[in-house]
Amino acid sequence: MTKPALCRTAPAISWALVLMAATACGPPKPAVPLKARPLPLEAVRLSGGPLKTAQDRNGAYLLSLSTDRMMAFLRQAAGLEPNAEGYGGWDGPDRQLTGHVAGHYLSGVSLMFAATGDPRFKERADDLVAELKAVQDAHGDGYIGAQTDRDGTPGKTLYAQVAAGDIRSAGFDLNGMWSPWYVQHKIFAGLRDAHRRTGNRLALEVETRFAAWAESVLAGLDDGQIQMMLGTEFGGMNEVLVDLWEDTGDKRWLALADKFHHTSVIEPLARGEDILRGKHGNTLVPKMIGTLARHIRTGDPADGAAARFFWERVALHHSFATGGHGRNEYFGEPDRLGDMIEGRTAETCNVYNLIKMTRTLFALDPQARY
Repeated sequence: MTKPALCRTAPAISWALVLMAATACGPPKPAVPLKARPLPLEAVRLSGGPLKTAQDRNGAYLLSLSTDRMMAFLRQAAGLEPNAEGYGGWDGPDRQLTGHVAGHYLSGVSLMFAATGDPRFKERADDLVAELKAVQDAHGDGYIGAQTDRDGTPGKTLYAQVAAGDIRSAGFDLNGMWSPWYVQHKIFAGLRDAHRRTGNRLALEVETRFAAWAESVLAGLDDGQIQMMLGTEFGGMNEVLVDLWEDTGDKRWLALADKFHHTSVIEPLARGEDILRGKHGNTLVPKMIGTLARHIRTGDPADGAAARFFWERVALHHSFATGGHGRNEYFGEPDRLGDMIEGRTAETCNVYNLIKMTRTLFALDPQARY
């Protein structure tokens, strides 16, 4: 078999062979090279001081949590018996964001393993990946999820409605689910981080099957329907799919990432229009991180222009002296921040994601302002 043939996905063979074929092509080279490269987490070890104290406390908290409890509702939705009682709060079924905490946690323990080398964090990551595979296998179609609408309609049924073109989209509601692609993004990101940070090959296999399921949901939709769907917060789905293209070498995932290109946001920003007033900050920042990732990989100039202009408007015209921005995660008027200062100003979600974006912009162009 020639190398070009290896790059084509063959549906009749196993996912492991698909990954072997795709990765045989090698990762795509960035179209826009980085000028400054940060030291990887694996190259640095903290030995003392306040940062080490904070790291230790964070690690102790991560180890105090139960993967069985995080997986309870995901297992239940797949028809599997839970191994423990599920967590409540943000991950409980009443909040309708069930599953996203497992994704966050998988990223957390994977990053902590990279930062410390402590095998306990890799064990947690491996356990969670194995559990996610069991859930995925039970569903049989690549799906992972536990969301429902308020009437208890399973997420798979609601995604099937979307796939059929029945799309009811609002700011945080898609067919009765609360920001479902945002929730799935967290699981995608956790699997990516487990593969990249702990070397777990199974995580890449599970992530690729998960992406194939997402592809099947969007396959029959035209651009107008997809843009309507993107009216609901979708996290950084564009980013993780660009990353999956990088990790597998399969351009199929770049094509899927392109379906999360929100034109009503990207196009005006690329033209230099400040459209931020009244918009939800932690909806915009992750999708702009994904837009920047796409720019680096493809060289698309509109993506780069949109990402840079967005950062400049947020950092220089919508941010407080502390570096945070927004109230209740929403942007206000540019350069008029005094009436926004109260108890729900500058939420950490927004701040963290903008710092993540700033880190990448500095790597592309190491200016002091970043």
